Amino acid sequence: MHPVIMELNDHEIRLARDAEIILRSPGYALVNGGQVVLGEGAVRQSRLRPRSIHDQFWDRLNEDPLKTPAGSHRHHADLAYSHLLDMHARIGKPEQIVFVVPGKFSNMQLALLLGLAEAAPFAAAGLVDLATAAIAAVAGAGEYVHIDIHLHNAVLTQVTVADRVRRGGVQVIPGAGMGAIVDSCAYAIADLFIKQSRFDPQHLPETEQELYNQIPACLAALSSAGEYLMQIAHGQVQHQVRIDAAALAPALEKHYQRIRAAIPPGRGCLLSDRAAGLPGFAAGLDCAGTLEETATFLGCLANLAEICRPAEGKSMPYITSLPRTESPRIHPKVNLTKTRHPAASPNRTGITHVLYRGQAWPLANGPLHLGAAGGPPLAAPSTSGCTVNPTPAGAEVRSLDSDTLVINGKPAPTPAQVAPGDQLAFPGTDTSYTFINVTG
Repeated sequence: MHPVIMELNDHEIRLARDAEIILRSPGYALVNGGQVVLGEGAVRQSRLRPRSIHDQFWDRLNEDPLKTPAGSHRHHADLAYSHLLDMHARIGKPEQIVFVVPGKFSNMQLALLLGLAEAAPFAAAGLVDLATAAIAAVAGAGEYVHIDIHLHNAVLTQVTVADRVRRGGVQVIPGAGMGAIVDSCAYAIADLFIKQSRFDPQHLPETEQELYNQIPACLAALSSAGEYLMQIAHGQVQHQVRIDAAALAPALEKHYQRIRAAIPPGRGCLLSDRAAGLPGFAAGLDCAGTLEETATFLGCLANLAEICRPAEGKSMPYITSLPRTESPRIHPKVNLTKTRHPAASPNRTGITHVLYRGQAWPLANGPLHLGAAGGPPLAAPSTSGCTVNPTPAGAEVRSLDSDTLVINGKPAPTPAQVAPGDQLAFPGTDTSYTFINVTG
């Protein structure tokens, strides 16, 4: 039987058996006296009991004393060890685990991780770099940057693919992780509630917790070119706001810009499923492809003999180079050797419809006239809005009253080319349209 594979991304640690994910557990711990709640259970109480929450023990894996009491846990390594034991027990106590670790881990942290495994009731079967393992199942010669989003930072890993996949430099963008992204979204959504219903969900811990609970689903909906209706009950009243990508674009873009600015020139980007799931993030990137959430596990399974080879000497090797293997599990299915997709025209089919608040209008007989005030497409041009003409690759948008439009949260000169999934907004309004492709 193959060992269980653990992908150590503290936003959501994943464990898989034969590429099937069997457990997801975020790097959170709620410690109240002798009681410890780990993973998702702690996340669901993070706004109710913020002083009892610890969420940096994987990012700062060390033996420095904790600044706030955590029961019998003295330092971050103690909390990480408790989390390891909890996950190990929840998946049936396997005998061996392969650790897939992000390149941001220092040598000291790698040694400490192996020390925790040595004290645990399971054996560390291997230690491999996360980006290397994920890309090993992709193939396609070239130079890339693997982009992944962790809880407290983004990690950019340079990778060269030839006969082998070899990891190069690693850059960490602190403060650009999912924690900060979700916080920014929470403030933006709370402002929408206040403006529309004079209800502040962040005023009470219970309603703030419900707000945070719904943000992952909201981001998932927006990343698939939709919108999200958030409802929060307070007393006898059900408060709700309808959220589209334009509403969160300013909150998200400030984080995206920091990540994009750090990408080395001349390299196509391979996005983890976590990075690709952020609405509008891929816009402006030279995106070579999006990795599925199982990519890391497929890469490990194809190379278990090399990853789990006996250590020479006392220390277990940290694998940062693996043979290049073939796998169809990358989307879109592209030849990574020469692919360079510009922001608005990745490997996607043309636009068939314009989406506004859950309703779609066909573009086949275009042009369509979109009003800055919102609503369905107009029968004739408006003095405030734009026209949309279909093109083979997508559509051309031309403003009628401005030099710029807002596309995917960023100002764009008019006329602008758009592709499926792009969002169009108008400066100074909350109006947003999404361009989509409907097949079948």
